[in-house]
Amino acid sequence: PQLLMLSGIGPRPGLEPHGIEVRVDLPGVGRNLQDRYEVGVVNRMRFDHWKVLEGARFARGDPQHREWANRREGVYASNGALFGVAARSAPARRLPDLYCFGLLARFEGYYPGYSLPIARRLDYLTWTILKAHTQNRAGEVTLGSADPRQPPRVNFRYFEEGSDQAGEDLDSVVAGIRLVRRITEGLERDGLIAEEELPGRHVQSDADLREFARNHAWGHHASCSCAIGPREEGGVLTADFRVHGTDGLRVVDASVFPRIPG
Repeated sequence: PQLLMLSGIGPRPGLEPHGIEVRVDLPGVGRNLQDRYEVGVVNRMRFDHWKVLEGARFARGDPQHREWANRREGVYASNGALFGVAARSAPARRLPDLYCFGLLARFEGYYPGYSLPIARRLDYLTWTILKAHTQNRAGEVTLGSADPRQPPRVNFRYFEEGSDQAGEDLDSVVAGIRLVRRITEGLERDGLIAEEELPGRHVQSDADLREFARNHAWGHHASCSCAIGPREEGGVLTADFRVHGTDGLRVVDASVFPRIPG
């Protein structure tokens, strides 16, 4: 959407204030931005390290790297997830809308240097809860400047700021937290978990878990901001990815989806 708008293709009110000549007044450019919600339930274990991570430094030459280099096997041949669970957050959901996967790592989301704690501590189990098929379609990408070197303004309008007025997405994230807690009950009974660091065992009520999700949710699957669809309904592209009102111009990336995939 930023490239289109800088080229004069997009909503007139968002282009003219930056001195950009409007070539195609296309209001849907930058609208309909969607993402998924993810949160982590982080458990510190009562042992020094997972057996499969013994000696791991997440660097060339450690035992796991040698196993991968010599036989293309072991932890480094995987995507890092121990196993995953697909589930419906409520019986009425037509399709599974939760994907919960266990990581033998301390993972609280993405931030500069997020991978450093993974290498430092080998005694964590994190359940990452991903809410797919989200209801929110109110996100938006707008220009902050006509300078292509400046990043656009991206506002996902998470949870209550968005179009999911019934709060279904937030309730689904809470259901995911309760699901992974049930899965790890056996580990707690066996004394293998020292502490649930996030959200913490003191966070139990629906209201408190919703607040945790609001404050800690992240996403990294931004999409849908140049959606296929009729121009009069806010669409940007035809079914073969051509930009409405142009010749020889297509968009072929994750922004083309009308709804975020499951």
